[in-house]
Amino acid sequence: MATASLPVFDAAATRALLPAAALVEAVIQAMRARRAGSLNAPERLALPLPAEGSYLVMPAADAELAITKLVTVHPHNSGCGLPTIQGLVLVTDAGNGQPLMLLDGPTLTARRTAAVTALGLRVLSRQPLRSVALVGTGAQALEHARLLAELGGLERVEVVGRDQARVAAFVDAVVLSCPGVRLRAAVSIDEALSRVDAVVTLTTATRPVLPDGLRDELLVVGVGAFQPHMAELPPSLLRLRAVVVDALPGARHEAGDLIQAGIDWGSVTELVDHLDVSGAPGPAPVFKTVGQAAWDLAAAHVAVNQARSGGCF
Repeated sequence: MATASLPVFDAAATRALLPAAALVEAVIQAMRARRAGSLNAPERLALPLPAEGSYLVMPAADAELAITKLVTVHPHNSGCGLPTIQGLVLVTDAGNGQPLMLLDGPTLTARRTAAVTALGLRVLSRQPLRSVALVGTGAQALEHARLLAELGGLERVEVVGRDQARVAAFVDAVVLSCPGVRLRAAVSIDEALSRVDAVVTLTTATRPVLPDGLRDELLVVGVGAFQPHMAELPPSLLRLRAVVVDALPGARHEAGDLIQAGIDWGSVTELVDHLDVSGAPGPAPVFKTVGQAAWDLAAAHVAVNQARSGGCF
């Protein structure tokens, strides 16, 4: 096949192919398929790069599609005006090997990560979820705000960051692109946490960004610490609460919060274990995500379906 005929979707076009509700449902199906063994997604290959960067290679396949995501992660890129995450996703027909499309890697990653978070919020919350705090103002936080607004159901989203000017700019950007969302710039992390039902951390911090002594009913989702030296969540929280992850193999190697806290991995469960059961009484769990190629494959299914229904191929 001539590569010139391969459809290439930039960031905006990739986002348009990944509607929130369909993406969340696709993640559910991918979690079930991975557990059943009908979806193959080995642990990602991570090669070290200069400036604490990483080169990530993530394949996944099921009976219909095969994908490979190639992504670079450079935590310090914001200082020189470049994205932290860059890359692409090649989507292939699993039945005949025909390449189908190239998708924007950072957009797909951010959207499927936000979809996993949204699913965790829905499944693990011990109370009706009406408000969420987002800690961070980067690309992941932006996509989380967009996707949560698209899903609807929240009365308020609080935004917390170290720089109030960046927080204000972030709020303005989200409100401009998602007019229906009720977004508020929080003065401090303590103020935000006193007003919300759940908090999502979306930073590249190496020390906890949340305080000790959180309310038992506050659901905590940790997204940003994706390397062993990183940590957003206090060890005391992780030792006191049940811990749920999106995928255990990746979490064991990459979830810096959990690694540094020295948690008992034997007690950690995956989100798929909670899809069909009611939440147990007691404090809300901590949900930690590190990403998995299976969720990229879920997003690819949504993109292919959307592209086909739109006549793109």
